[in-house]
Amino acid sequence: MESKFYQFWKNHRRVITIGLFLAISVFYLRTPFEKEAKVKDICAKLNSSYQITGDEAMMKLNLKEIKNYDNRELANYYCERYLGIK
Repeated sequence: MESKFYQFWKNHRRVITIGLFLAISVFYLRTPFEKEAKVKDICAKLNSSYQITGDEAMMKLNLKEIKNYDNRELANYYCERYLGIK
């Protein structure tokens, strides 16, 4: 006599396997797009009506401060280069 779990697995193994494969694939593919969307959001907030400060943008974008440069300028420069704006 087979257990209930074995019977369930026998009947649904293809569906479960395909579902797990799809879930892992979606997570793997979503990660780079999520990072890009985060950077675009931070850059948009930085450039539109001063919603965030240069210090906040530097912290959120994980940028290092450079002496004799304003943090807002550095964050704007990074955003321009990241987004391909010249």
